[in-house]
Amino acid sequence: MKLTDKRFRIVWLVLLILAIVSCLAEGWSEDTALLGATYALSLLSAWLCHRVRPRAALGNLIVMFVYNAVLSYNLVFNSRYGAGLTWWFFILLLNTIYSIGLLIYTSIIRFIKINH
Repeated sequence: MKLTDKRFRIVWLVLLILAIVSCLAEGWSEDTALLGATYALSLLSAWLCHRVRPRAALGNLIVMFVYNAVLSYNLVFNSRYGAGLTWWFFILLLNTIYSIGLLIYTSIIRFIKINH
């Protein structure tokens, strides 16, 4: 197992724990289920990218961890007076856009590898 694989797994697990804590801190509702699905899509897209380009996936996962840590902290601790909806929406939007972009990137790289 390469060092990149070990680092990827560690960061992936830390992001998974962050997602679980962020979802459980809010209580269970439809909003939390949607947030959990978005986190799952992010983790799945990072794993698929890791299958094609491990170093690119590690870099993307670190970026995802940083912005998710900031937004999750604000969602859990600074969500009074309606600000929680804003943090929830930003987490949803950024994770969805980032995941779709990563899936498109992975598809393009995989298609290029297959054709060459």
